Amino acid sequence: MKRTLLLFCFFGSFFYARSQSYFGFRDDNFAGIQSALFNPSNIVDSKYKADVTFVSVSGTGQNDLYGVNFANILDGGYDLDTQASKNFKSNNRGNFNADIMGPSVMFNITPLHSVALFTRVRSVTNLVGINGQLIDEVNKDVNASDNFLIAGGNPNGVSNSWAEIGASYATVLFDRDDHFVKGGITLKYLMAGVNGYINGNDLNVAFTKNEANPSLSEYYSTGTIKTAASYDYANGNDPKFDMGSAGVGVDLGFTYEYRTNCHSCAGNRYKFKAAASITDIGKLNYKNIVENTYNITGRVTQQDIEDADDIFEFFDANYTKISSRKGVKANLPTALHTNFDWNINQRFYLNLSGDFSLVDAKKVNGTAIANSVTFSPRYETRQFSFYVPVTYMQYSGTQIGAGFRAGPLFIGSGTLFTNLFSNTSKGCNIYAGLKLPIYQDYR
Repeated sequence: MKRTLLLFCFFGSFFYARSQSYFGFRDDNFAGIQSALFNPSNIVDSKYKADVTFVSVSGTGQNDLYGVNFANILDGGYDLDTQASKNFKSNNRGNFNADIMGPSVMFNITPLHSVALFTRVRSVTNLVGINGQLIDEVNKDVNASDNFLIAGGNPNGVSNSWAEIGASYATVLFDRDDHFVKGGITLKYLMAGVNGYINGNDLNVAFTKNEANPSLSEYYSTGTIKTAASYDYANGNDPKFDMGSAGVGVDLGFTYEYRTNCHSCAGNRYKFKAAASITDIGKLNYKNIVENTYNITGRVTQQDIEDADDIFEFFDANYTKISSRKGVKANLPTALHTNFDWNINQRFYLNLSGDFSLVDAKKVNGTAIANSVTFSPRYETRQFSFYVPVTYMQYSGTQIGAGFRAGPLFIGSGTLFTNLFSNTSKGCNIYAGLKLPIYQDYR
């Protein structure tokens, strides 16, 4: 409980390894419906007559506070406090993104028109403005703590999960000489899941240790905190999907190809491809969520913290509630995606892609992704592809991964080599999927 009060879900978001995944694979011309998650225009002029996905999963987590050795973690017995490297700042940040695609399909209606249908469950957690030194202090055993006074600043933590059913349409907009343009749109019906957030304003925390009885050691705090949860925590209910709330979302995307390769050649006709899209335009309307604002000026003991069952109960029991409201809208993690792909010789490609959040992560209940830029060399054939993505990820720095596609199976990680060989890795990414590809006859 002591850790939970100020970290919200920081540790959980880091160690659970968005659509912000599939690094390397999503740029493959044989990525199929997974590539449509980033740009719906990808489904037209595809390598497939149809692409049926049974299931695919991806997860990405990063932070800028703790650097760890993942090999030692897998061996067991890893002590975060003593073995991890630490980078204390007044505004430490973290982000966790999970994405599960269920049964989904894309297919060509004609050579100029394609459609796709997909099912998906997603979760995004982001934290910004977290004082790393304060995290370290409250994470210590009270017997090892010393007196401190720390400005906690304006921490903001958000966790949002939802399910969606999407329908995509894409068409060729222009095809003349060496120039080719296609565009696409995805409409999504959103089923609200679990939404919770905590936002602090001008926080300060002082700790006074009671040497004779550590359980009576005191935390004195000032400032205000907003908290909210989409489930009835006050009556002891566990988190669950809010089936009575919903929303809608939209993705838009375009792709330009400069085609210098002959039209009768096997393989890709483009020499250079550039694409841009905006995804997750929309909101979820949580009708039953309750937001409470507390004045946290006051004192609590270590025993008060240990006795609390959850963070919301703790605030209700120990601080003054100054306002409350019901019904909150949660934005989707709206983002701009860019992609540049150079076809070197039909089998070898160089790709540069970027994901950029269009949501301010400091916003109350603002669901946002972490910005990233990925450079990915790729070997690609009809039945097999291999890629080595090198990603600069906001919060966690540069990461190197690898992945492959072999017929119906694809597996990869945007952080594989970094996690294997670095003692101070600050991020983790992994993805995998199984599909039934039905190839075009002429490619």
